[in-house]
Amino acid sequence: MRILHTADWHLGARLVERDRLPEHAAFCDWLIETLRGEKIDALLLSGDVFDAANPPQDAVSLYFDFLKRLADLRTVKAVITGGNHDSASHLNAPRELLKRFEVHVFGHAGENVVDLGDAVVAAVPFLRERDLRQTTTGEAMTEVQAQVRAGIRDHYAAQLTACRAQAGARPVIAMGHLTALGATTSDSERDIHIGNLGAVGADVFEGFDYTALGHLHRPQKVAGLETVRYSGSPVALSFSEAADKKSVVIVDTQGMQIETRAVPASRVLTRVNVNRATLAADLGNVPAESWAEVTVKLEAPEADLDRQVREAAGGRFEVMKVLADLPPSQTSAWQHTGPALSELQPREVFRELIKEKQIAGEELCEVFDELLAIREKQTIA
Repeated sequence: MRILHTADWHLGARLVERDRLPEHAAFCDWLIETLRGEKIDALLLSGDVFDAANPPQDAVSLYFDFLKRLADLRTVKAVITGGNHDSASHLNAPRELLKRFEVHVFGHAGENVVDLGDAVVAAVPFLRERDLRQTTTGEAMTEVQAQVRAGIRDHYAAQLTACRAQAGARPVIAMGHLTALGATTSDSERDIHIGNLGAVGADVFEGFDYTALGHLHRPQKVAGLETVRYSGSPVALSFSEAADKKSVVIVDTQGMQIETRAVPASRVLTRVNVNRATLAADLGNVPAESWAEVTVKLEAPEADLDRQVREAAGGRFEVMKVLADLPPSQTSAWQHTGPALSELQPREVFRELIKEKQIAGEELCEVFDELLAIREKQTIA
């Protein structure tokens, strides 16, 4: 059986208020052709299908258009799990209909075992804290951490037992949406659990023939293991991913042959460091028609730096962000090194507040997401 592993599509995502839908549409086109050309039998999508619990309608339309094209192939089954960005109920809503087309969707945790014929899959979505433990007042953070990690370990052990009982000698595949210790993150991910309490070691996945992970956006093996991998996001979601080579993973269960396929970039992101004195010349190395984050090395603050950089670019590429690299003695209080408020979604602002106040607010965040979804529906209406 040939399986294609992908994750973290984040349909509906924006970068500095720029729409990414054309890039996602190009990826969907490429993926359909790859599924056909590589004779893939099953597609695994490991969470964060959408960028928000209540995604924009054009993102939802792209998702269903892709699933329709997938069904038209008549050769590829699919297993789709929810991530921390997804609304489990939104993802699950059409699941009974999609099942008729061999598309199996799991937004919530449970015994999510899928028999694909030549392999059995433990379709584990993002595990929320309520899925893992009972909260009580006055708990120490170390106790919470131990319970969350033990809950994740126990959940995968139960899934493995259920899969092995059904699979016999057939391969057993795990899916997951979490942080594995030792993996490399980027700027576009956020801690799944407050303080990243849910980070686990690769030993949690022992016994599975392959583990298809989502959440981290850089394609990578976990702990050097060939069979425990993040596919990474197919589209660079922040400038910290500008140099990443995006890909999907193809697994041939006969002999567990594993390889990657590069995802062509329809939009180039560039992160460049330049000197003020040689600004124009340095910007000449930026690829044409790319989106760029430009950091300028300065001796002192310059109020019109943004204008100067854009003029020096001359429209050859789009300057998305301009940052100043100042000596420590010149770094002023007004200089903000984090993302601008305009770059954050309301849910991100709320989570930053929770983190700043050191509140263990996983449930609180979920309630906020539900209220936000209600508000957005009322606004649309």
